[in-house]
Formats: sequence, C-alpha cells, structure tokens
Amino acid sequence: MNCRSRFISPMTQSQLIQHISAFDKYVKVVKLRSEIKAQSFSLRELVDLTFYPDKVIAIKAARLLERVLLKFPQIYCEDIGYFFEQAGDVKSQSIKRFYAKIIMFITSPEIPKDVRNKVKEINLERVIEICFDWMVDSNMLISVRAASSVALFNLRHRYPWIAEELSKQLEYIVRDTTPAMLAKADMILSYLHCED
Repeated sequence: MNCRSRFISPMTQSQLIQHISAFDKYVKVVKLRSEIKAQSFSLRELVDLTFYPDKVIAIKAARLLERVLLKFPQIYCEDIGYFFEQAGDVKSQSIKRFYAKIIMFITSPEIPKDVRNKVKEINLERVIEICFDWMVDSNMLISVRAASSVALFNLRHRYPWIAEELSKQLEYIVRDTTPAMLAKADMILSYLHCED
C-alpha cells in the first residue's frame, strides 16, 4: 500500500468532536478509529483537535490520533510531516504522552517501508530537540521521557551525533530516576555501548 494523502472529509470536524466527547472506553476508540479511516478524515484535522481549547476533548483527540497512526500509518503517511511540525507546540503533559509514543513508533525500524521512506524526506532536527527536552525534563511524565529516549535511539543512524549525546544524557539521568526510566535507560545504554 502506498502513502496516500487524506484531505477529503465526509465527517466534519464538529461531528468528530461530538464522537470524541462521547467516548470514554477503549472499544469506542477502536470503533471511532475505524470510522475515521473509512470516512477518510484528514489527519491534519485530527492533529489540530489535539490543541482544542477543551482539554478533555484535546486529550481524547490525542488518544485517537495515537490509535489511528499506530494502526494505519500507511494511510496517513503523506501528512506525517504535519504531525511532526506540531509536536513542539504541545503544552499538556497528558497529550505529550501520546505524541511521544507516536514519534517513537513512527521512527522505529518496524514501521512499514513506505512510511519509513516518507519519514526520511522530513527534516527531524526540531523533533530531535523536542525529544531531548522531554527526555531530560525530570518533571515530565516517565512515559514521555522513556518514549522520547527510544525515539532518539531509533534516529541515531540517520543522525549519528545522537548516539553520543543520548549516551551522555542517559548516563546522567540514571543517577537519579525512577525504576521504569532506569530500566529503559539501561537497555538503550547497553545497545549504544555495544555499538561503540
């Protein structure tokens, strides 16, 4: 399946907001995710909803965005650049949790080849900066810090300077961190040290 741009929106944004405000369970998220795919809802509009003034809607939109991109990355890969562009503007830690997981997934070697090729066309230096900022912020949610560290690890071959900086930062972080972050940092450091 090739990357396809999705700009036609049979479901309006206001209709999607109504659907989002109504769901509170995983089953409803999965159903809505499939409906978004079937109706060709624009990924750009879904990304924009993660900045919606109503925080509850914005968080639910971010959860839906994560579910859509993790399940159907190829369908939306033409708009992945837009997602990356917006990542630096996210203020809510709850929403950063979803963005960090998406960034980690989209940069992983397991992503479908056409999506991986599309990501190679995108300048990710700003995203790398964001991931480092999130990773070193001791006030950040551990899930955001951990996903950011994995995303940086995923990008180390494309941007070789990342390996050394990531190693330095993680070695500093492990001195005083939670068990969950320590486990993630130790795993990444062991891989980085094997590559030295």
